[in-house]
Amino acid sequence: MAKVADFITSLNALPGADGYLLAEGNGRVLSHNLSSCDCYLPWVQRVIQRCLSLSACLNDDTLRGVSLQEEGRFIHLFPIRQYQLVVLQPAENRNDHLFEQIEALIQDTVESG
Repeated sequence: MAKVADFITSLNALPGADGYLLAEGNGRVLSHNLSSCDCYLPWVQRVIQRCLSLSACLNDDTLRGVSLQEEGRFIHLFPIRQYQLVVLQPAENRNDHLFEQIEALIQDTVESG
């Protein structure tokens, strides 16, 4: 669990990461700082699963993540082994590299550790 705590600490330090949810593939929430995280779980699981399927059909590359944008705000979704990560980025935050920073954090903390 120390590794999860370290990952969350690093994630929270990224400029623009306003909220997050880290859950297992079965829907069990490991950590979050959202007021209503349960509303995210069903559609996050569907979106990630469909994106994984689409990625496999199109180019057989591993899906690293996907960003959805609405009214200037972003919702970043990442499949991480048997986990799912959601990171919210509000419209007023202009960190244009947050997706790449999260991806690098996942690579450094989870996949190379």
